[in-house]
Amino acid sequence: MAIAQPLLDLYGKNTTVFSAAKLSPLEVLVFLLLVGLAPAFMCVGLDRFSALFGPKVNEATRLCLISGLSLLLGLAVARWLDVNRNIPSISIGLLFALVIPFAFDRSKPVREWSRWLSLLAVAVIGSAVIAMQPVLLESNGPESDAVVGNKDITVLQVIFDEFPLYSLLDSDGQINSERFPGFAELAKGSTWYRNAVAESNFTHQAVPAVLASQVPDQVGGPFLAQYPKNIFTLFAGATDVGGIEPVTSLCPHSVCGGKAGATASFSAGRLQTFLRDAAYVYGQRVFPPVLRKYVPSIEGTWGGFGAVANEFKDQFAVGALSQVDAIERGVDIVSKSTSPRVQVVHSLLPHAPWRITPDLRVDELSPTISTQNPDDEEVIRDMYQTFLYQVGAADQVITNLIKKLKQSGKWDSTLLVVTADHGISFIPTMPQRHTDFTYPEQVADIYRIPTFVKYPNQKAGVASDCAITNLDLLPTIIDVTQTKSSWTFAGMSLANDCPTGRTRTIVSATGESAVLSGGFEEVRERAAHYAQIVSNVGSIRKVAAVGKSASLIGTRIGDHTADRRISSWTAKQKRLFQNVSGKRGATVPGMVTGKVTLSQSLEDGTEGIITVDGVAAGVIGELSGARSDVTFASVLDYTLLTPGPHTIELFIRNPDGTITSLGAPS
Repeated sequence: MAIAQPLLDLYGKNTTVFSAAKLSPLEVLVFLLLVGLAPAFMCVGLDRFSALFGPKVNEATRLCLISGLSLLLGLAVARWLDVNRNIPSISIGLLFALVIPFAFDRSKPVREWSRWLSLLAVAVIGSAVIAMQPVLLESNGPESDAVVGNKDITVLQVIFDEFPLYSLLDSDGQINSERFPGFAELAKGSTWYRNAVAESNFTHQAVPAVLASQVPDQVGGPFLAQYPKNIFTLFAGATDVGGIEPVTSLCPHSVCGGKAGATASFSAGRLQTFLRDAAYVYGQRVFPPVLRKYVPSIEGTWGGFGAVANEFKDQFAVGALSQVDAIERGVDIVSKSTSPRVQVVHSLLPHAPWRITPDLRVDELSPTISTQNPDDEEVIRDMYQTFLYQVGAADQVITNLIKKLKQSGKWDSTLLVVTADHGISFIPTMPQRHTDFTYPEQVADIYRIPTFVKYPNQKAGVASDCAITNLDLLPTIIDVTQTKSSWTFAGMSLANDCPTGRTRTIVSATGESAVLSGGFEEVRERAAHYAQIVSNVGSIRKVAAVGKSASLIGTRIGDHTADRRISSWTAKQKRLFQNVSGKRGATVPGMVTGKVTLSQSLEDGTEGIITVDGVAAGVIGELSGARSDVTFASVLDYTLLTPGPHTIELFIRNPDGTITSLGAPS
């Protein structure tokens, strides 16, 4: 009860963790047995071993074991009661650790009760098994009766993750061709459904909605058993099918095999990693704050689980481009295929952590990642800047996709569907994805997504205001490929119809729902709002140009008098400037963090300017009105980080426009 119940209750209610970690049914079963039975067997083993040293040692050992487990149980109860302060939480744990062993030692009824209580462990495991049936019971899905009428068409569907439409727009409501030329080129040759909305705000519901054209279930997870009739099972047997699914598990192993993300039926290394992350989850769920700070954080990872975070840990160090590679792998499969096929790629791009630069290098770190936006406009701006850089990386992926399909001769014959599962909001103090539909601006950020459909042989771009949802994409694919099937789906085909006055009901992963009646004008309003945070004028490098010093970014800063108000400054990334690499995937100091030590206060409107080789590269807005030492983050113009060594300096722009110099970091 002290170990199994907190873990299995959490994992049983959030089975998506197993899909994202790509555990096989056998590995999930082993996980259940280890969590549910291993602690009990270890305690029994210690109890039996201590009996070899006599009854007194045996009894003392038994009471120590009961006390230790009771302490964990008490801490778990404290967290369940939402006791989040150290002293009360630890006090409850110690109370359990003292009272339960004492009662066990002195009271026969308590001992009898504890023996019956042990049956709860079996009940906990049984309950978890029931909740995890979609994971444990592997299936090939229903047999499809689909007949593809037009077998000359290849389908390539790309689903981005956490990608709001507002981020792509310029001030005229068009795709920002200067900043995102790849998406602008896509729009010129496809139908841009600019009034498209996501069905849900969380990946484990939103992606199945796209792939199965089914209103997401509020219980369960993104498994084949939950969504048996989907794009993979429909076309299986009728044409070649492939899928890359980093989070969901809708494609049967018999259809996609290892290509969908699942690998061997049992991997000791994969299970070991999952168990390690489960230990982190347990620590975060049970320990008091004073101990939780020593446990690796599970905040800000997809779904809030360390185990799922493995899908994002690929974005750290040398594996940062794994999600870029996923799309490129899918495009390679299509371009090299000798026959038409249906290929689906879900990519965790531009999802956090936001570390990829538009030229596909990797920043050393990402801004603080959380599911809740801070009450700090400077931090919000840093986050949005790095997010836009990663959108720039997605744009480069689209540029390469179009180029490769055209070079392979597959462009005209391909039905290309590009969309996103949901968006993200950067409104201060509010959740980035969760919403109760109270704030329309937040809803627009999260649910209005980019959607492009390039129909076969389409020659000219069309901007459509049809009221669509991403439930409509699978029926459109069915219609365009002239596929006949008895299966029915929730969406409608867009190939020949344009719904305008349609009622679109969207859902939240927490069970709320709402009706969206507005149109594209809502997205334009949000784009205008975010343009006040980071201007949408200029190429992607201009994302670094913010604040009152924006016009200086990219210009050379000459010699200026020394600033006497600041005694020193530091930059954690100082060493990285000694030898910058231009190679794809190389680590670059695209964001500089550090500390500015003041000798006197600064006026409101004061900004710092970091230069690279004398050219203004980034802005420090945290200096405005500073009264004490300042920690800062500054996003740099990545194009200035050319191969070779560089020097950085700090200049201060005063409210009257004058500039003073601070020099190199200490």
